[in-house]
Amino acid sequence: MTKVLRPGQSTPNDFETAILERIALNNPSLREHFGRLHVLSREFTGVGSYTNFRIPEVDAQATRTHLSLDALIVMPNVENGMGAVLFCRGGRPDCLEIVTFGDASWDGVFDGFSIT
Repeated sequence: MTKVLRPGQSTPNDFETAILERIALNNPSLREHFGRLHVLSREFTGVGSYTNFRIPEVDAQATRTHLSLDALIVMPNVENGMGAVLFCRGGRPDCLEIVTFGDASWDGVFDGFSIT
């Protein structure tokens, strides 16, 4: 079975989870939210994706921050690799943005990825 980003999956998939866990190495307080993450939507852009999470009990005026992945995502058929940024509101995950480097396209399939 090919592993691909699917819009209807309401929990983070293996790829998203691996990225979140890697970001949490430098931001351990994020882990307390991981078991409760609910995916509201996924948008595939052709050169990456956005995964939007429901963030209950957060003031709409709470400061939005971002945490960058400090590693390279190696993906078969994506020549220059990929990166990611996790946007948080009130310290809770809000949106995970995944992007390709250069002008490479990505079809959403994440079979064989690694994070180096």
